[in-house]
Amino acid sequence: MQQRQCVIFQGEQDWSLASAKTLLAEFDHENQLSISQMQAQNQLGKEFDAVVLNTHQQSQLNPDSLGAIIGTVTAGGVLILLLSDSVSNSLWMQRFNQIAADFSSQYKSFIVVKKGDDLPKISSPKYHEQSQTKDQQLAIQAILKVVQGHRRRPLVLSSDRGRGKSAALGMAAAELIKQGKQRIIITAPSLATVETVFKHAAGILSDPNDLAKITFIAPDALIESDEKADCVLVDEAAAIPASILEQLLQKYSRIVFATTLHGYEGTGRGFAVRFQKTLDSKTPNWNRLRMETPIRWQQDDSLEAFSFQALLLDSVPAQDDLISNANTDLCIFEQVDRKQLINDEQSLRELFGLMVLAHYRTRPSDLQMMLDRDDITVYALRYQGHIVASAWSVKEGELDDDLATNIHAGKRRLKGHLLPQSLLAHAGITTAGSLCYQRVIRIAVHPTIQQRGLGEKLLQQMIEQSEKQNDIIGASFGISMDLLCFWTNSGFAIARLGLHKDDVSGSHSVMMLRSISDQGRQVLNDVTQRFQQQWSALLQTHFKQLAPEIVIAISQTFPQRQAQLSTWDKQDIQAFATAQRAYEVSEIPLKVLMESKVRQAEFLKLTKPQQHLCVMLILQLLSWHEVAKQLGYTGKKQIISDLREVCNLYLSEILLELE
Repeated sequence: MQQRQCVIFQGEQDWSLASAKTLLAEFDHENQLSISQMQAQNQLGKEFDAVVLNTHQQSQLNPDSLGAIIGTVTAGGVLILLLSDSVSNSLWMQRFNQIAADFSSQYKSFIVVKKGDDLPKISSPKYHEQSQTKDQQLAIQAILKVVQGHRRRPLVLSSDRGRGKSAALGMAAAELIKQGKQRIIITAPSLATVETVFKHAAGILSDPNDLAKITFIAPDALIESDEKADCVLVDEAAAIPASILEQLLQKYSRIVFATTLHGYEGTGRGFAVRFQKTLDSKTPNWNRLRMETPIRWQQDDSLEAFSFQALLLDSVPAQDDLISNANTDLCIFEQVDRKQLINDEQSLRELFGLMVLAHYRTRPSDLQMMLDRDDITVYALRYQGHIVASAWSVKEGELDDDLATNIHAGKRRLKGHLLPQSLLAHAGITTAGSLCYQRVIRIAVHPTIQQRGLGEKLLQQMIEQSEKQNDIIGASFGISMDLLCFWTNSGFAIARLGLHKDDVSGSHSVMMLRSISDQGRQVLNDVTQRFQQQWSALLQTHFKQLAPEIVIAISQTFPQRQAQLSTWDKQDIQAFATAQRAYEVSEIPLKVLMESKVRQAEFLKLTKPQQHLCVMLILQLLSWHEVAKQLGYTGKKQIISDLREVCNLYLSEILLELE
């Protein structure tokens, strides 16, 4: 198999385009592609002998587009990259150009050309018959075993790009249909993602009726459906919210999760670290298989090696054994100098590797953002020279009064400035626009040394370092129990919960803030008060389906208060708890009681089913049928019995107040 080639033209556009045309004169014109960066990510699953990627229409090279298009170049093919030769202040481009120069000096197949240089000689690809690799054969057998073997033994199939993972899914799906299975469901972030899966299935199944038994359903639609399947194949699982993956795992007993390990679209390694915990808990007999052998290019492909290094696709945090003894006393805080960082490859890889593990949608463009944006500040904790925790923050706010007024009125919307805009437009805090904010957009602690207070220390040091320049520090993220606990323990208060689920995390986004200045304290006091006042109504409308444990965790952060119950209310609750008074005529005083109790620590002494019953039936006003279905009750009679038991626990306190 031939080595892939790369030619980078650095110069003005007309010369670059003419040079590329000359270079490709002997290539098959039917299998060439010339595109701008904006079109690059639409080429997934396609293969070309030659690709010309023109970056001149945009202000700079887009690393996500480069990462996407590299995977479409087949063995013996060539990527021609057209870059401007203008001097750039971009730290990312400085590093990129240096790596390109290094590869050009090391590999004959990697060439950088400037105007005035002789055009290189490149070879056109020689076609060869592709056959299944041993890895693909093993993958197909492992997928078949998921269906033929014991139930609830899912498979996690991982590989770098170009290893034939999607092809293996398609061939395995076809083989299952040939063996008599009637329904194979494919799910992925988009239908375009699985074109290769269906292509390879169609290559085996000649009967259209057989091919129709393999169906694509989007992940969220699959969760909501009553679809049955002999097997569910999840492609690019790392790009699907973990909450949806967990629901699919619970819903289908025969399921395969396939993911790319080092991809421009996000990493599978962060997915593997986090999702492994779910698999260990829910399906401890799960299996894994990693595909290593490339099918579309050589094992030692220089273009793949270049993409890994330039885009940091293979970056990893510090080795576990080097940092295992780190604690808050031994770690040193620093504000990272990004100019030094591009000359310190170890620190850069450790820093970005942390984010890759912590945030499953981390892309090469995040590296570019971190290095180049002036409004972003990078902080880190080091242990014996190694980066063990990091946070990136962006400066926001200081909006002029007219702009703030228009944002509050819904007439304007800015790019960025998430915290002040949300406080103005959503929370209705008219004084929020002029304040200075620092928003934490990324934070990560090395997995080996989590739960040691390093994240809290990092945030505290950030606050101390920037307290003279900021009024409020905050963050917005997909809510989960772990994250809510972390930010609450770090002194942050809930300011807002997004009304709709986030497309990336699959969860409602929560905004949490901590005040620094007196002005910040006033704004934070206003917004938290307003959120707490609206909480009861929101639970019955936008948050009816919010997980009960999240409802309880949020409520527990509110100040405690006594239930304002009249004598009649207390008598109603007593009659419901000890006699046969109907729930429907006791509902209002029970709601007043539970709105108070859910804020108190003693509420957590109830059993989990009792806690969830109170939240779902009384606070979220879910139907009897829905409560019974989710909590496993036989019907309304059993629900009422449990609810009376809960009320009896609070009865002595209520009766004491009646005396």
